[in-house]
Amino acid sequence: MNDIIMKGKLLIVDDEPFIRKGLHKLVESNALGWTVAGEAGNGEEAIVKFRELKPDLVLTDIRMPLMDGLELAGMIASEGTGTSVIILTGYRDFEYAQTAINHGVKHFLLKPCREEEVCQVLKQAFEQFRLQVRGREKDAEEQRLKEDALLRSALSHLPYDRTEAEAIEQRLNGHDFWILQVDSYLPQSRDYRRSDRILLQFSIGNILQEMMESSSSNVRWLTLAFDRFAFWLPQEVLAEQLFLEAANVVEQLLSISLTSHRFGRFESFRLLEGWLETNLRRAGLDEAMSSVPSTPMANDSKIKLIRGELTAIMLLGNTDELQTYAERMLESIGASMASPEEVKIDAFCTALAMNDVMRKELEVDSKIASDIGKRAADLHGCQSRQEITAWLTVQVKLFLQALSNWQTERNSGIIGRAIQYIRSHYAEEIGLPDVAAHCHLSANYFGNLFKKETGESFSSYLSRLRMDKAKLLLKNTDMKVAEIAEAVGYPDSNYFATAFKGTAGCSPSDYRKRERT
Repeated sequence: MNDIIMKGKLLIVDDEPFIRKGLHKLVESNALGWTVAGEAGNGEEAIVKFRELKPDLVLTDIRMPLMDGLELAGMIASEGTGTSVIILTGYRDFEYAQTAINHGVKHFLLKPCREEEVCQVLKQAFEQFRLQVRGREKDAEEQRLKEDALLRSALSHLPYDRTEAEAIEQRLNGHDFWILQVDSYLPQSRDYRRSDRILLQFSIGNILQEMMESSSSNVRWLTLAFDRFAFWLPQEVLAEQLFLEAANVVEQLLSISLTSHRFGRFESFRLLEGWLETNLRRAGLDEAMSSVPSTPMANDSKIKLIRGELTAIMLLGNTDELQTYAERMLESIGASMASPEEVKIDAFCTALAMNDVMRKELEVDSKIASDIGKRAADLHGCQSRQEITAWLTVQVKLFLQALSNWQTERNSGIIGRAIQYIRSHYAEEIGLPDVAAHCHLSANYFGNLFKKETGESFSSYLSRLRMDKAKLLLKNTDMKVAEIAEAVGYPDSNYFATAFKGTAGCSPSDYRKRERT
């Protein structure tokens, strides 16, 4: 399975290699939200790694040669990246370490640290990181809303800020400008009502967004009017083919026809103003663009919020909580006092968020054109709250089934990888924590999972494997018992002999005699 879910990047800094190794194993064997991006032995090395790896969190000792943890924290703060720092310190350094607060250090770990304490601090740091990411996404959404408003004003002959427009013009210069027109939200073949137009527009917008994101990361588009979308497409995008596919998908799913119009190469808003109006008339699109668009970005925020909460629960290893969370979402929709049209939008946002998690995190092959779009078409036929709730119940069941399939496949793959690792390293001094770390799981979770999947405990499986290998060597070689003991992972030959007798019912020497006669 691919490690798709986004984790925060952690840099571990300590001049003691065994401490770095222990922290690395701790992070990788527990569901803390972090992945170790790198290690450094002192502050100077850490700064180089910091600029190279751009970690989201640095866990550093306070006392190190060349550059200590406080100097490192100051350097990181001066970089202005917003990277958080956790400082490891001894009791005698604690008052001295308080000066690190001036460098934005929010967490201290007092040596010696218990594993549970380190895990708790790292989980807290991840939650802060997740909130920061969400804050940046919110800022980006607000900036896009602001840009959308400017673009609509520029295209509608309304006043707009020329200074801000210049920055947008530079980004979009040379892109092809297109208008995609909804011919009618009320086709004769469907029994849509005027009140369905918001959800229909939202559905079309999401289909378009999925298709645009898959074609290029440099596409800029917005809802220009209630029945009109504007696009700026880079030259490498096959626009005609893309819009034809979009029109076919929307027609197939919603029975709504779309018409695309190319208006040439975009250079500036000044040149576009009068020219666009003239060309809109020629294309038969000369009605006023004063219809107020819906608020797709507000709906996008709902989707991102739900998706973020779902993925955070998965990332922290609490997959059992996903069912409870999904059921709470369902209850919230069912108890909503909003209008049926608003409840439809909320239900659709919830379904889209779950669909995103299914595709991106649970690795379900669920394309918007053939899956969520069809389900959206079904939602349009719902008229009452009961019908909307029933529709969403189906979406929740689909999500939970995908989650169950993912867990089964993932667990099976993990245990297969664990068994392969054990078979390759049984002769070494390995234990359950080592194999759990190899599989990036906590020791407790891995131990329970191993027994559930194989029917026996980890220690029982390892002992049985070693004894089976020892029996083969006793039967087919002339190696000494002490040599065989060491070859199958028992440095103490006396302990091996005792363990072997407990399994085979006789000593290793007697077993060899019996099998060779």
